[in-house]
Amino acid sequence: MSVLGIDTSSRSRMVCVIASREGELIDSEVVRGQPVATSLPRALGRLLTRAGGAVVVVTGPGTYTGVRAGMAAALGIAHARGLPLHGIGSLEVVARGDPDSGAGDWIVADAGREALYVAHAADAASASRVLMAEFDAGGARVLSSDILEIAGLVAVDPALALARAVPLALSRPALDRAGLSALYVD
Repeated sequence: MSVLGIDTSSRSRMVCVIASREGELIDSEVVRGQPVATSLPRALGRLLTRAGGAVVVVTGPGTYTGVRAGMAAALGIAHARGLPLHGIGSLEVVARGDPDSGAGDWIVADAGREALYVAHAADAASASRVLMAEFDAGGARVLSSDILEIAGLVAVDPALALARAVPLALSRPALDRAGLSALYVD
């Protein structure tokens, strides 16, 4: 059974995947540098025929418009097809993208305005917002699926990361469709 994953939380890219329930990447669309309003419908149009078991959506932190667009699309698909809808945090996705990540590794994402969303891999669901100039990894590895100017940054494939995050998302209760809420970090 396949799962549709949607991540529109990034400022620089949009990711849609078809993955197995076990987290194997089956198919993907990664679009960089294009508005979500044009890239998301095209990607979903191509991948929807293969989505059948559930929908997983990234709930943030991320861009205000991006997170809401992804959640709206995921909710519409889940509702129309009678599928369960599961959520997962954007930094949790990145943490799943590198099988060698350790608890002390930093997971980071572009927060805009020269800031980052950051968390340790062991607690990737609890992001903080820090200025990029003030971020100090303290010698730990730094992982991201965004293109950032951080020395020693380990690049994580966003499609593979989203697929690998599917089992974690599915292990949680389905989201209450009447009370969806995005995660915003000050």
